[in-house]
Amino acid sequence: MTIQDRIKQITTQKQSTIISASIVLGLTFGLSAILGFLRSRFLYSRFFSCCVSQLDAYNAAFRLPDLLFKLLVTGALSASFIPVFSSYLHQDEKRANKMASVIINLLLLIFISAGVLALIFTRPISELIATGFSPAQIDLMVGLSRILLIAQLFFLISNFITGILQVHQAFLIPAFSPIIYNIFIILGIFALSPTFGIYGVAYGVVVGAFFHLAIQIPVVRKFGFHYSFTLDTKSHGVREVFRLMLPRSLSLGLGEIENTVTLFFASTLAVGSISLLNLALQLIFLPSRIFGTTVGQASLPILSKNIAHNELDQFKSTVDKAIFQSLFISLPVGILMLVLRLPIVRIVFGARQFPWSATLQTARILAFLFPVIVCQAVIQILIRSFYALHNTKTPLYVSAVSLTVNVLINFLLINFTSLGVVGLAISTSVGNLIQMTGLFYLFCQIVPNFVGYTTFLRVGKIFLASASLGLSSWLALRLFDSPTLLDTSKTVNLIFLSAISFIIGGATYLFVSRLLRVSELEDYKNIWLKFKAIIRNFKLAKAVG
Repeated sequence: MTIQDRIKQITTQKQSTIISASIVLGLTFGLSAILGFLRSRFLYSRFFSCCVSQLDAYNAAFRLPDLLFKLLVTGALSASFIPVFSSYLHQDEKRANKMASVIINLLLLIFISAGVLALIFTRPISELIATGFSPAQIDLMVGLSRILLIAQLFFLISNFITGILQVHQAFLIPAFSPIIYNIFIILGIFALSPTFGIYGVAYGVVVGAFFHLAIQIPVVRKFGFHYSFTLDTKSHGVREVFRLMLPRSLSLGLGEIENTVTLFFASTLAVGSISLLNLALQLIFLPSRIFGTTVGQASLPILSKNIAHNELDQFKSTVDKAIFQSLFISLPVGILMLVLRLPIVRIVFGARQFPWSATLQTARILAFLFPVIVCQAVIQILIRSFYALHNTKTPLYVSAVSLTVNVLINFLLINFTSLGVVGLAISTSVGNLIQMTGLFYLFCQIVPNFVGYTTFLRVGKIFLASASLGLSSWLALRLFDSPTLLDTSKTVNLIFLSAISFIIGGATYLFVSRLLRVSELEDYKNIWLKFKAIIRNFKLAKAVG
């Protein structure tokens, strides 16, 4: 087999289990996140010291395009399209492809119509959601928002192709799309911003979105998908997608209202608050995406298949395993990020142009956001479990309660305390805790015998092992963080100190997990052995080729 054939085989290879798909998504998300951090480091190095108000406007400019995209695309894709397309594909591939084409065409028409309205009313919308901005910032936000709307057209088609490939259990190439996207934004920072200023970064976003789509088209064609320009709105599958989409879109709308309210309050705080909060959220959502969103994305096609085949016991077992495998990683990572928050911010964003005061404030925000890591890991799986059951209303009701509490806490902390942007971090964590608790409770009401004594025992074991990790990594940090041992004013020493703390904490976690016989440790051990076997076989095939 030639190298070209081997590459073709890898790009179209299916990941048939949740954990194998999660590892593919997690590794590629991790690489994408590294590029995302580099992107932010370069962006903030270029604009924070000289033009922090422009940076705030750039971050705020994503609000309107993201709102449209999540309402129209994410709602249709995660809640309705994947389960319905999966059931159609199980019966008739030709009908499934036709149904997918109709959904793409209809949402393109709706998005273009909504986009035209958004272009017309960008200014009043911007003035409403960023009430604390100066006129110059509003002008910049309006111009950037209109450019970023173009990128959402490419993302609309690209994300549906991603959904089709995920139903086919092909996760590799779709997971590489964000990597390509980040590369072009970085190119925009270096190649275009010297000439076009911060508009050059927005141009890089548009080009990156185009290639986010382009690299997936050849792969989806190999899986037999054929696009057709048709608008058969009478199809049962199309009606089912839109029926399931509405509650999910409303639920996402509530989430976007929550994000918009956060932006509203942040715009009234000191200049730079939006940018610092954005950095902290970027750090906190890295493990959330790797250990929550990836497992959620990987599990939805499999959960949908369980329901389509009426395998209810298997469905319950799959949800249980997904939650605990995610929790086994997300809880220790959250605690590790809490302990190492200051070194992490210094390493990732601590360029010379990024002031020490900004580093301290970002680390402080991060400390109050760390519960989000665990919450999102569980939330993403539970939400998709409801979707697989064709239940999109329950997550909507829970989101409504979470939004109400979040807005109330935001208002109280911003207006009656001196916490500033830290208050926004606190309200975000409380909202996530409420959402996770509500979803878990209601899922247990729908799925009988999902929770038992062993459930609490397993959670307790993971919590105890994670606490041991936190204590050991904190002691290592305190022991070695001394001018006589390591001068952490130097980046190399800071990385070395963080690595020591990480290794000691990680070793403690594995030791205690083994001592407590945490079953998830054995799951990851088995998948690691399979991964090594795949690498070994690939090397052998390459040598023979």
